[in-house]
Amino acid sequence: MKTKQLISLFLILIMAVSMMRIPAAAEPQRALYVSPEGSDTAAGTFDEPLRTVAAAKEKLKALKGVVGEDESVTVWLRGGRYELTETLSFTEEDLPNVTFAAYNGEEVVFSGAKEIAGFTEETVNGVRVFTKTLDPAADDVGFKSLFRGDTQLPVTRYPETGYFTVKKTAPEDDLWTEDNTPWELTRGQRSFYADPADLTDLTNPTDVQVRILHYWHDELMNIAAIDQSTGKIGLSRPSTMLIRDIDRYYFENVFEALNAPGEWYFNTKTNKLYYVPEAGEEPDTLTLRASSLERLVEIDGVSGIGFDHIRFTETDWMIPTPGDWWAGWRTEENIDAPQAALDVRGVAEVKYADGVSFTNCEFINLGADGVKFLNGVTNSRVDSCLFRQIAGTGVYVGGANCLPGERDCTGNITITNNDISGYGRKFFCAIGIQVTYCDGAEISHNEISDGYYTAISDGWVWGYDYQLTNNIKIADNLVYNIGQGWLSDMGGVYTLGVQPGTVISGNVFHNIAADPGEGGYGGWGVYLDEGSSQITVEKNLVYACGSDSYHLHYGKDNVVRNNIFALSAESQIRVVSRYEGHKTAGFTNNIILTDGKTPVFSYMTDAKAFTAENNVLWDAANGKKIYVTKDGDHQKAMSLATAQRKGLIGGNVVADPQFADPLRFDFTLKETSPALKNGFEPWDYSEAGTIAGTTVGLGTPGGTTAYNASATAQTMRGSRVRFACIKELVNKLYGLFRRLVAAFGARK
Repeated sequence: MKTKQLISLFLILIMAVSMMRIPAAAEPQRALYVSPEGSDTAAGTFDEPLRTVAAAKEKLKALKGVVGEDESVTVWLRGGRYELTETLSFTEEDLPNVTFAAYNGEEVVFSGAKEIAGFTEETVNGVRVFTKTLDPAADDVGFKSLFRGDTQLPVTRYPETGYFTVKKTAPEDDLWTEDNTPWELTRGQRSFYADPADLTDLTNPTDVQVRILHYWHDELMNIAAIDQSTGKIGLSRPSTMLIRDIDRYYFENVFEALNAPGEWYFNTKTNKLYYVPEAGEEPDTLTLRASSLERLVEIDGVSGIGFDHIRFTETDWMIPTPGDWWAGWRTEENIDAPQAALDVRGVAEVKYADGVSFTNCEFINLGADGVKFLNGVTNSRVDSCLFRQIAGTGVYVGGANCLPGERDCTGNITITNNDISGYGRKFFCAIGIQVTYCDGAEISHNEISDGYYTAISDGWVWGYDYQLTNNIKIADNLVYNIGQGWLSDMGGVYTLGVQPGTVISGNVFHNIAADPGEGGYGGWGVYLDEGSSQITVEKNLVYACGSDSYHLHYGKDNVVRNNIFALSAESQIRVVSRYEGHKTAGFTNNIILTDGKTPVFSYMTDAKAFTAENNVLWDAANGKKIYVTKDGDHQKAMSLATAQRKGLIGGNVVADPQFADPLRFDFTLKETSPALKNGFEPWDYSEAGTIAGTTVGLGTPGGTTAYNASATAQTMRGSRVRFACIKELVNKLYGLFRRLVAAFGARK
């Protein structure tokens, strides 16, 4: 009996051991928890969370070699603000395949700002102002960005509205002359003359920034010196592009202009902060947040890092440090990139990594680019994210221009279902989504609005040389209210170079408007710039652009079919700006609607430059009276019949396409449309933009913006284009008059 009891007891013990949980030390922890209320000495469990993301990152390093290569770990972030005092830097020492995600829908904020409180009240410039003198030993005094709640506060501006105009240039101070300049559009100008009547006494001139608007670039530099009597203004660094006596400019961060609620100014000499309060604000309860941190996240050499439902916010801006992509002369002289704000850094910057993702994140009130994928980034994505008030570009993609498969090459990038509005807020020439060198990318279902320059840019080779960029899908994006009269030479979509396999389809582009002044030009819907070749443009709705719906500078072998080009101000299709003797594109099965004798085609330089067949053409005001031009002179417009007789254009259908209400921007086609009988394939314009039924960012519903939201009519570049034509006509008439006078005198 005793033996049987021992055997039974032994069996019970075996069963008990088998049912016991394996100790935690024997099994790697697959999840960590972090909370602003936690402690960095805690275990990182749900009940004992860590306090900082940096501590979680360090704790995960111990799992390298323990967690399998195909396994992943999640860091669950409890709701609250995570104030970063330095960049979260991920390197090859960190554990790969880690996702940092908001727990259970809680609101998680990564902020680069610190609180400022304890203000006193004064009267400055005749208005009520709250002030605080900061202590450089205890406070951060290097900030250039200030926030109140969810609002980024504006610095002062002089003049408060409108612009000044450069009075004259100062060639005596130029870095280069016309003979030795490295580029025809730069002299490296280090000063210019303002009208002395436009200037005011400045409390702290070297804190004041000058912003000059011209070409496709805006200069931003500090005042180095100022002569009130002559109006001469010295600049802290040379200008990137030519400053002309027609260029607009204004000043930022001017103490004397401090007077409107919400404005602020920081005097770097006295370390005194000034803020004009809104109604109801009191100095003893006011809390502002200041930032001097530019970058929140940096990933270099570690793959599989993801961020899910995180808000990135409140970072500062810096004058861009010149990169090495343009030319060596810029680096020595601190001249920034002449296009696309290329030298601006990223708030989240990635290189040499695979499988990086940002999903349902928000990028708000930032002083740099939002997400920047640089060299060696592959199979990565930005999906369903919200971008608001971004100093630079929303999403940038660009590695080296290398052969596919090399370490520096970037490829297979997806940017989809994002809402980008209010980009280029500090660097006006920034872009909504930019792809420079990339081997395959998808840019789809994004809504992009309220920028001062191009919405989507693709390619980075001017001409026909090799570039890595190919197979780019730009599809179903909704783009509107771009340019807004600030800069020139832009597009809803802008391409460069030879791009086999690139397709632009299903997009809606409208209200792209360039600088309307004497020095401005070029607000185009689809803009194929230098060397753009082997690109297919199909099933796009492009309308109400300040210049042309479609424009090619120069290129070859492009296919333009089954699009709607309508109601743009200068013409609907600008065939080619620089003809090189070969076919640039074939236009087939498009619907082209113009209004009031605006040319359907312009710059039809040569019949061999293009083919245009089987398109449906119509003038909303004049019906069958269709006009085209061989160049940009609308006074030389010829009828379609004349152009056909001269062999400049092939056969097309002249008929009302029967849109529901095109002058109110309803381009729904009636079932009886002759375009349908002609083979035109309709598509659903409402599918452009973010996707219905999805959530963008932390809680914005997707697919709610109508394809024609905020659409407005465009007029001819007004008066400027008409004036140029009239001026040319007047000059010709005057020349004829002089010849007649001379001939009459000779007869006498």
